[in-house]
Amino acid sequence: MVTWGVADAAADRGPATGTARQGRSGLSTVLAQLDERRECSPESVPRATTNCFSGRTARLRVPGAAPTVAALDCDAQYTLTTASELPEGSYLLSTTVETTEGAGARSPLAAEQGRVHIRFDGPASLRPTDSDTVLSMWDQQRVVVGVGESTSIGPAHVQVRESPAGLATGLSHLSAAHHTLTPSRSHPGQRGHPPLLTTGESTSIPTELANTKPETGIELRSPPCVESLFVVAPLAYYLGADVTVGDRKRVVLTAEGTDVHHEFGQFPDFQNEVAEMLQRQFYLDCLVRRMNPESDPELLDRCSMDPETVRSLSPADRLERYMQAPTAAVDEAVPEWHLSTHTDPSLARARCLPFLLDKLSLICLSDGSELDRRDLLEKTLSDTYTRGAAEPTAMVEPQGGVGRVTGWLAPGTPIDAFKTTPSAYENRYRYRKKETDHLQLSVVLNDMEMSDERHAVSEIYRAADLPMDVTVSDQLTTGALADVFESENDFVHFIGHCEDDGLRCPDGNLSMESLSESRTRTFFLNACGSYEQGLALIEQGSVAGAVTFADVLDSHAAMVGTAFARLLSNGFSIQRALQLARRRIMMSKDYAVVGDGTYALLPGPTDPVVVQVSNGDRGYNLTCEVMTPQGAGESYDLPFDGQMALNGTETELSVSAETLVETLESASLPVIFEGEFHWSEDLAARLDPNF
Repeated sequence: MVTWGVADAAADRGPATGTARQGRSGLSTVLAQLDERRECSPESVPRATTNCFSGRTARLRVPGAAPTVAALDCDAQYTLTTASELPEGSYLLSTTVETTEGAGARSPLAAEQGRVHIRFDGPASLRPTDSDTVLSMWDQQRVVVGVGESTSIGPAHVQVRESPAGLATGLSHLSAAHHTLTPSRSHPGQRGHPPLLTTGESTSIPTELANTKPETGIELRSPPCVESLFVVAPLAYYLGADVTVGDRKRVVLTAEGTDVHHEFGQFPDFQNEVAEMLQRQFYLDCLVRRMNPESDPELLDRCSMDPETVRSLSPADRLERYMQAPTAAVDEAVPEWHLSTHTDPSLARARCLPFLLDKLSLICLSDGSELDRRDLLEKTLSDTYTRGAAEPTAMVEPQGGVGRVTGWLAPGTPIDAFKTTPSAYENRYRYRKKETDHLQLSVVLNDMEMSDERHAVSEIYRAADLPMDVTVSDQLTTGALADVFESENDFVHFIGHCEDDGLRCPDGNLSMESLSESRTRTFFLNACGSYEQGLALIEQGSVAGAVTFADVLDSHAAMVGTAFARLLSNGFSIQRALQLARRRIMMSKDYAVVGDGTYALLPGPTDPVVVQVSNGDRGYNLTCEVMTPQGAGESYDLPFDGQMALNGTETELSVSAETLVETLESASLPVIFEGEFHWSEDLAARLDPNF
């Protein structure tokens, strides 16, 4: 179960480290634990630092967020999520801490928040908690604490001229978010949020950003066409390429000092070629960043690649080396990509690009076949299942593109994709920092015939091992319901009905457009035909939510609602939660997501595995799918064989009935059995021969 909480940085200190005073910054808390502390050279830490100190300790408690640990001997860095035992070697623990002194004078070391790096030698152990990380060594040793750049404003802001050339300039600076140019950039812990991007009458690039822009020698030359620039943006961002426009008809990729000169195909067919190249570059980086359990030594041998040698190459030379690899062999091994976004490119939508690149989404031009309700019914229903008539609504089925999760940033109403808007991404950025880690959830029942769903979802939320307050309300008036959405809610689960002019209340209907603003981050409008009201909530300030296209049966709404609640409480993103929850009913296409579907109410599952189970000759055949739109490049534990798998991979194996039941009983994860959705412990009870 996910836990979420931030304790006071001064609390729970080790017995040998003294006591931190309340109000101290996180940096002071770290430094106070060192004996024989003195300043040392910034070169002692292999990261950009403003000050460095060394001292002696055997145990260090480091407050702060997003801890990562780097093995300096093999240039690999990973986000620290579980306790780890480290063998002999040289390591770097990095975390974001408060660096402002409390109640008075500022420390000369930082402004408000910064990155602190701690260099130490193993063997040692690391134990992350809700609020800090405990570093324990076998005996006292000298460690080095380096203070990185500080910030209080989040990602930098780039403004460029409103033209294709201006957009190319902006794209060239977005890769400043990379913490490294080595293959380790394939790990999400090595990619920060790209700078924000806007267009205007002039170009304005912060000096510190211009100074940190990577110089890779790689260049992407594009026609002066906004559509081409959108498509190449993910590749340019990942490679750290300079993007230029000129009088040409095709995109050309070059790398200084190498033989790389690749001319892509004609527009618009070249977009598949761009996507495939990015996937190959990314996957090979994942393999060579270090010899991990998810690495494929057989493929590396077929490509004649020695990981240590490749890691030592410059970005340009590594690009050349990867492009010499046998394309067919690499393409066969590349895992399914996690996310793609269909876009209708424009200079106005360019402000969405940093948010798409933050998730390393592929970008393709919006292309889809229009469906009417009859087409939609044929895709979801058997010939024997009918329902009441509904108003015909034209929808779009996205065509082309790859990705288990698909976004639609374009006009039209998509199926099997979340419908997003620029407002959704900007709202997400607004919520990047919560003042409290306590969750506020509201369950609203405005149709008493659906009280079973209200009871079930309320119990699911309350049973979650999370710091949250759950408020349950019945039969709210329009004014009271407006107050709910206008209040600071992390999630609102509405159960009831929806008319063309709003959500049904005892005294009339409430239109989401009539709200002064929405201060509700996420929502589920489990009501008939709530799509337009959900879109209105996004424009009013929400980030993402689940909605319906048309009338749904009350029993189906309850099944989807309860499954969605549990998945959301387990850290699944809005889109993935709904993708799985709606498998419980036949009318699955009637449910959709509006806003940024990659958004999750909680930190993602430690192991985001979905297991598909089918009957086999001697037991059961399993397919373990590891997929989360937030973890491109991360590896996760599989529940059955103890192996690790790269995000996007599918692993097939066969197990006995006893092994299957035993594993399902010990885990809590989604399982698809005979095409239907189950929770692992429920399916274990059903399959257990002794049950």
